[in-house]
Amino acid sequence: MKSIQLFFPLRTPLLILFPFFLTLSSCFMEYHTREPALVKNVDVDQTLKVAKDEMNKKDISQSMGIWVLKDQVVTPQQARTIADLYLSNIDSMKIEFNIWHASWAISNLYRFGDAGVKAELEIAYQKAKKQPERIKDEGIKKTADLHINGEEMTTGFIHFGGLSYAYDHLVVPGNKKYIQSYEEYLKREE
Repeated sequence: MKSIQLFFPLRTPLLILFPFFLTLSSCFMEYHTREPALVKNVDVDQTLKVAKDEMNKKDISQSMGIWVLKDQVVTPQQARTIADLYLSNIDSMKIEFNIWHASWAISNLYRFGDAGVKAELEIAYQKAKKQPERIKDEGIKKTADLHINGEEMTTGFIHFGGLSYAYDHLVVPGNKKYIQSYEEYLKREE
């Protein structure tokens, strides 16, 4: 903490520092195809329970519960749950980061999805494509638009912060890097 204090006064809000730390972490896990971004043996149903709890927090991690699923394989029923979470929360999201990441998740899941997944995500996807218009910061707006509407998809956990979040919120039984169950997530939240 002292080394950070040398560069920034204590009164500096963490949200201002967030882009600085993202820059430092670099984009070492960004891909443009699905395969390198897939995590084997993800329990999507348990991860959706985590995502619902995260969505209720209304802080900067609000969107990340569905974001960690953006490159994974989901069923039409799971896509319906994701669409419901998105549609019931996107209009009340105020943090530009959340608007961007939730919409990015919908975009990737829709574009990767089969016909059944696309049918369940269609309304959410049409709404997601318009969300960059809500973002005021031009740099964030440009990146969000690229991730949501760009011809080339961006996949992967992108940087250390995304990977760290995934380790603590993506349920992958048998892979000790990730949480093993929804119950483990609940224990960590206590």
